[in-house]
Amino acid sequence: MSEWHMEQVIANTINATARGDPEELAGRIVAALADAGYYITVRQDAGTQPFDELTPDKRPQDRYGDGRDWTFEPGEHGGDESDNMPQTIHATDAEGRWAIYVPLTVGGKIVVPRPLGSDDGC
Repeated sequence: MSEWHMEQVIANTINATARGDPEELAGRIVAALADAGYYITVRQDAGTQPFDELTPDKRPQDRYGDGRDWTFEPGEHGGDESDNMPQTIHATDAEGRWAIYVPLTVGGKIVVPRPLGSDDGC
C-alpha cells in the first residue's frame, strides 16, 4: 500500500472525528489503519515525534492574496476513484513555510459542503 493511502486513512479518520479527546482519536486512527491493512509496530528506540504549536508566525502566508509567491505540488492522483484528482496538495509560501491539504471526507467519501439553505445540493 502506498504512502498516500496511509495519509488518506488518517485524514478520513480525523475528518470523521474532528473534535474530542486526542487519546481517543489516536486509538481510532490506529484502528482505521489496522482495518486498512497496516500493522503498527512500536520499536523501543523509535522515540516520539515532537510537535510545536503552529503559531501565526509559522503559518504559510499569502502576501498578495492571490498565491503568486506560492508553489503547489499535487500528491498521487486517483486514490480509490477512477478520476485524476490529486489526493494531497503540498503548498509552500515564499519563505518555505508549508501545509498539506487533503480532500474533505465524510465516512470515507470525498464530499463538498452544500450551500446554506440548499436541500438538493445545487
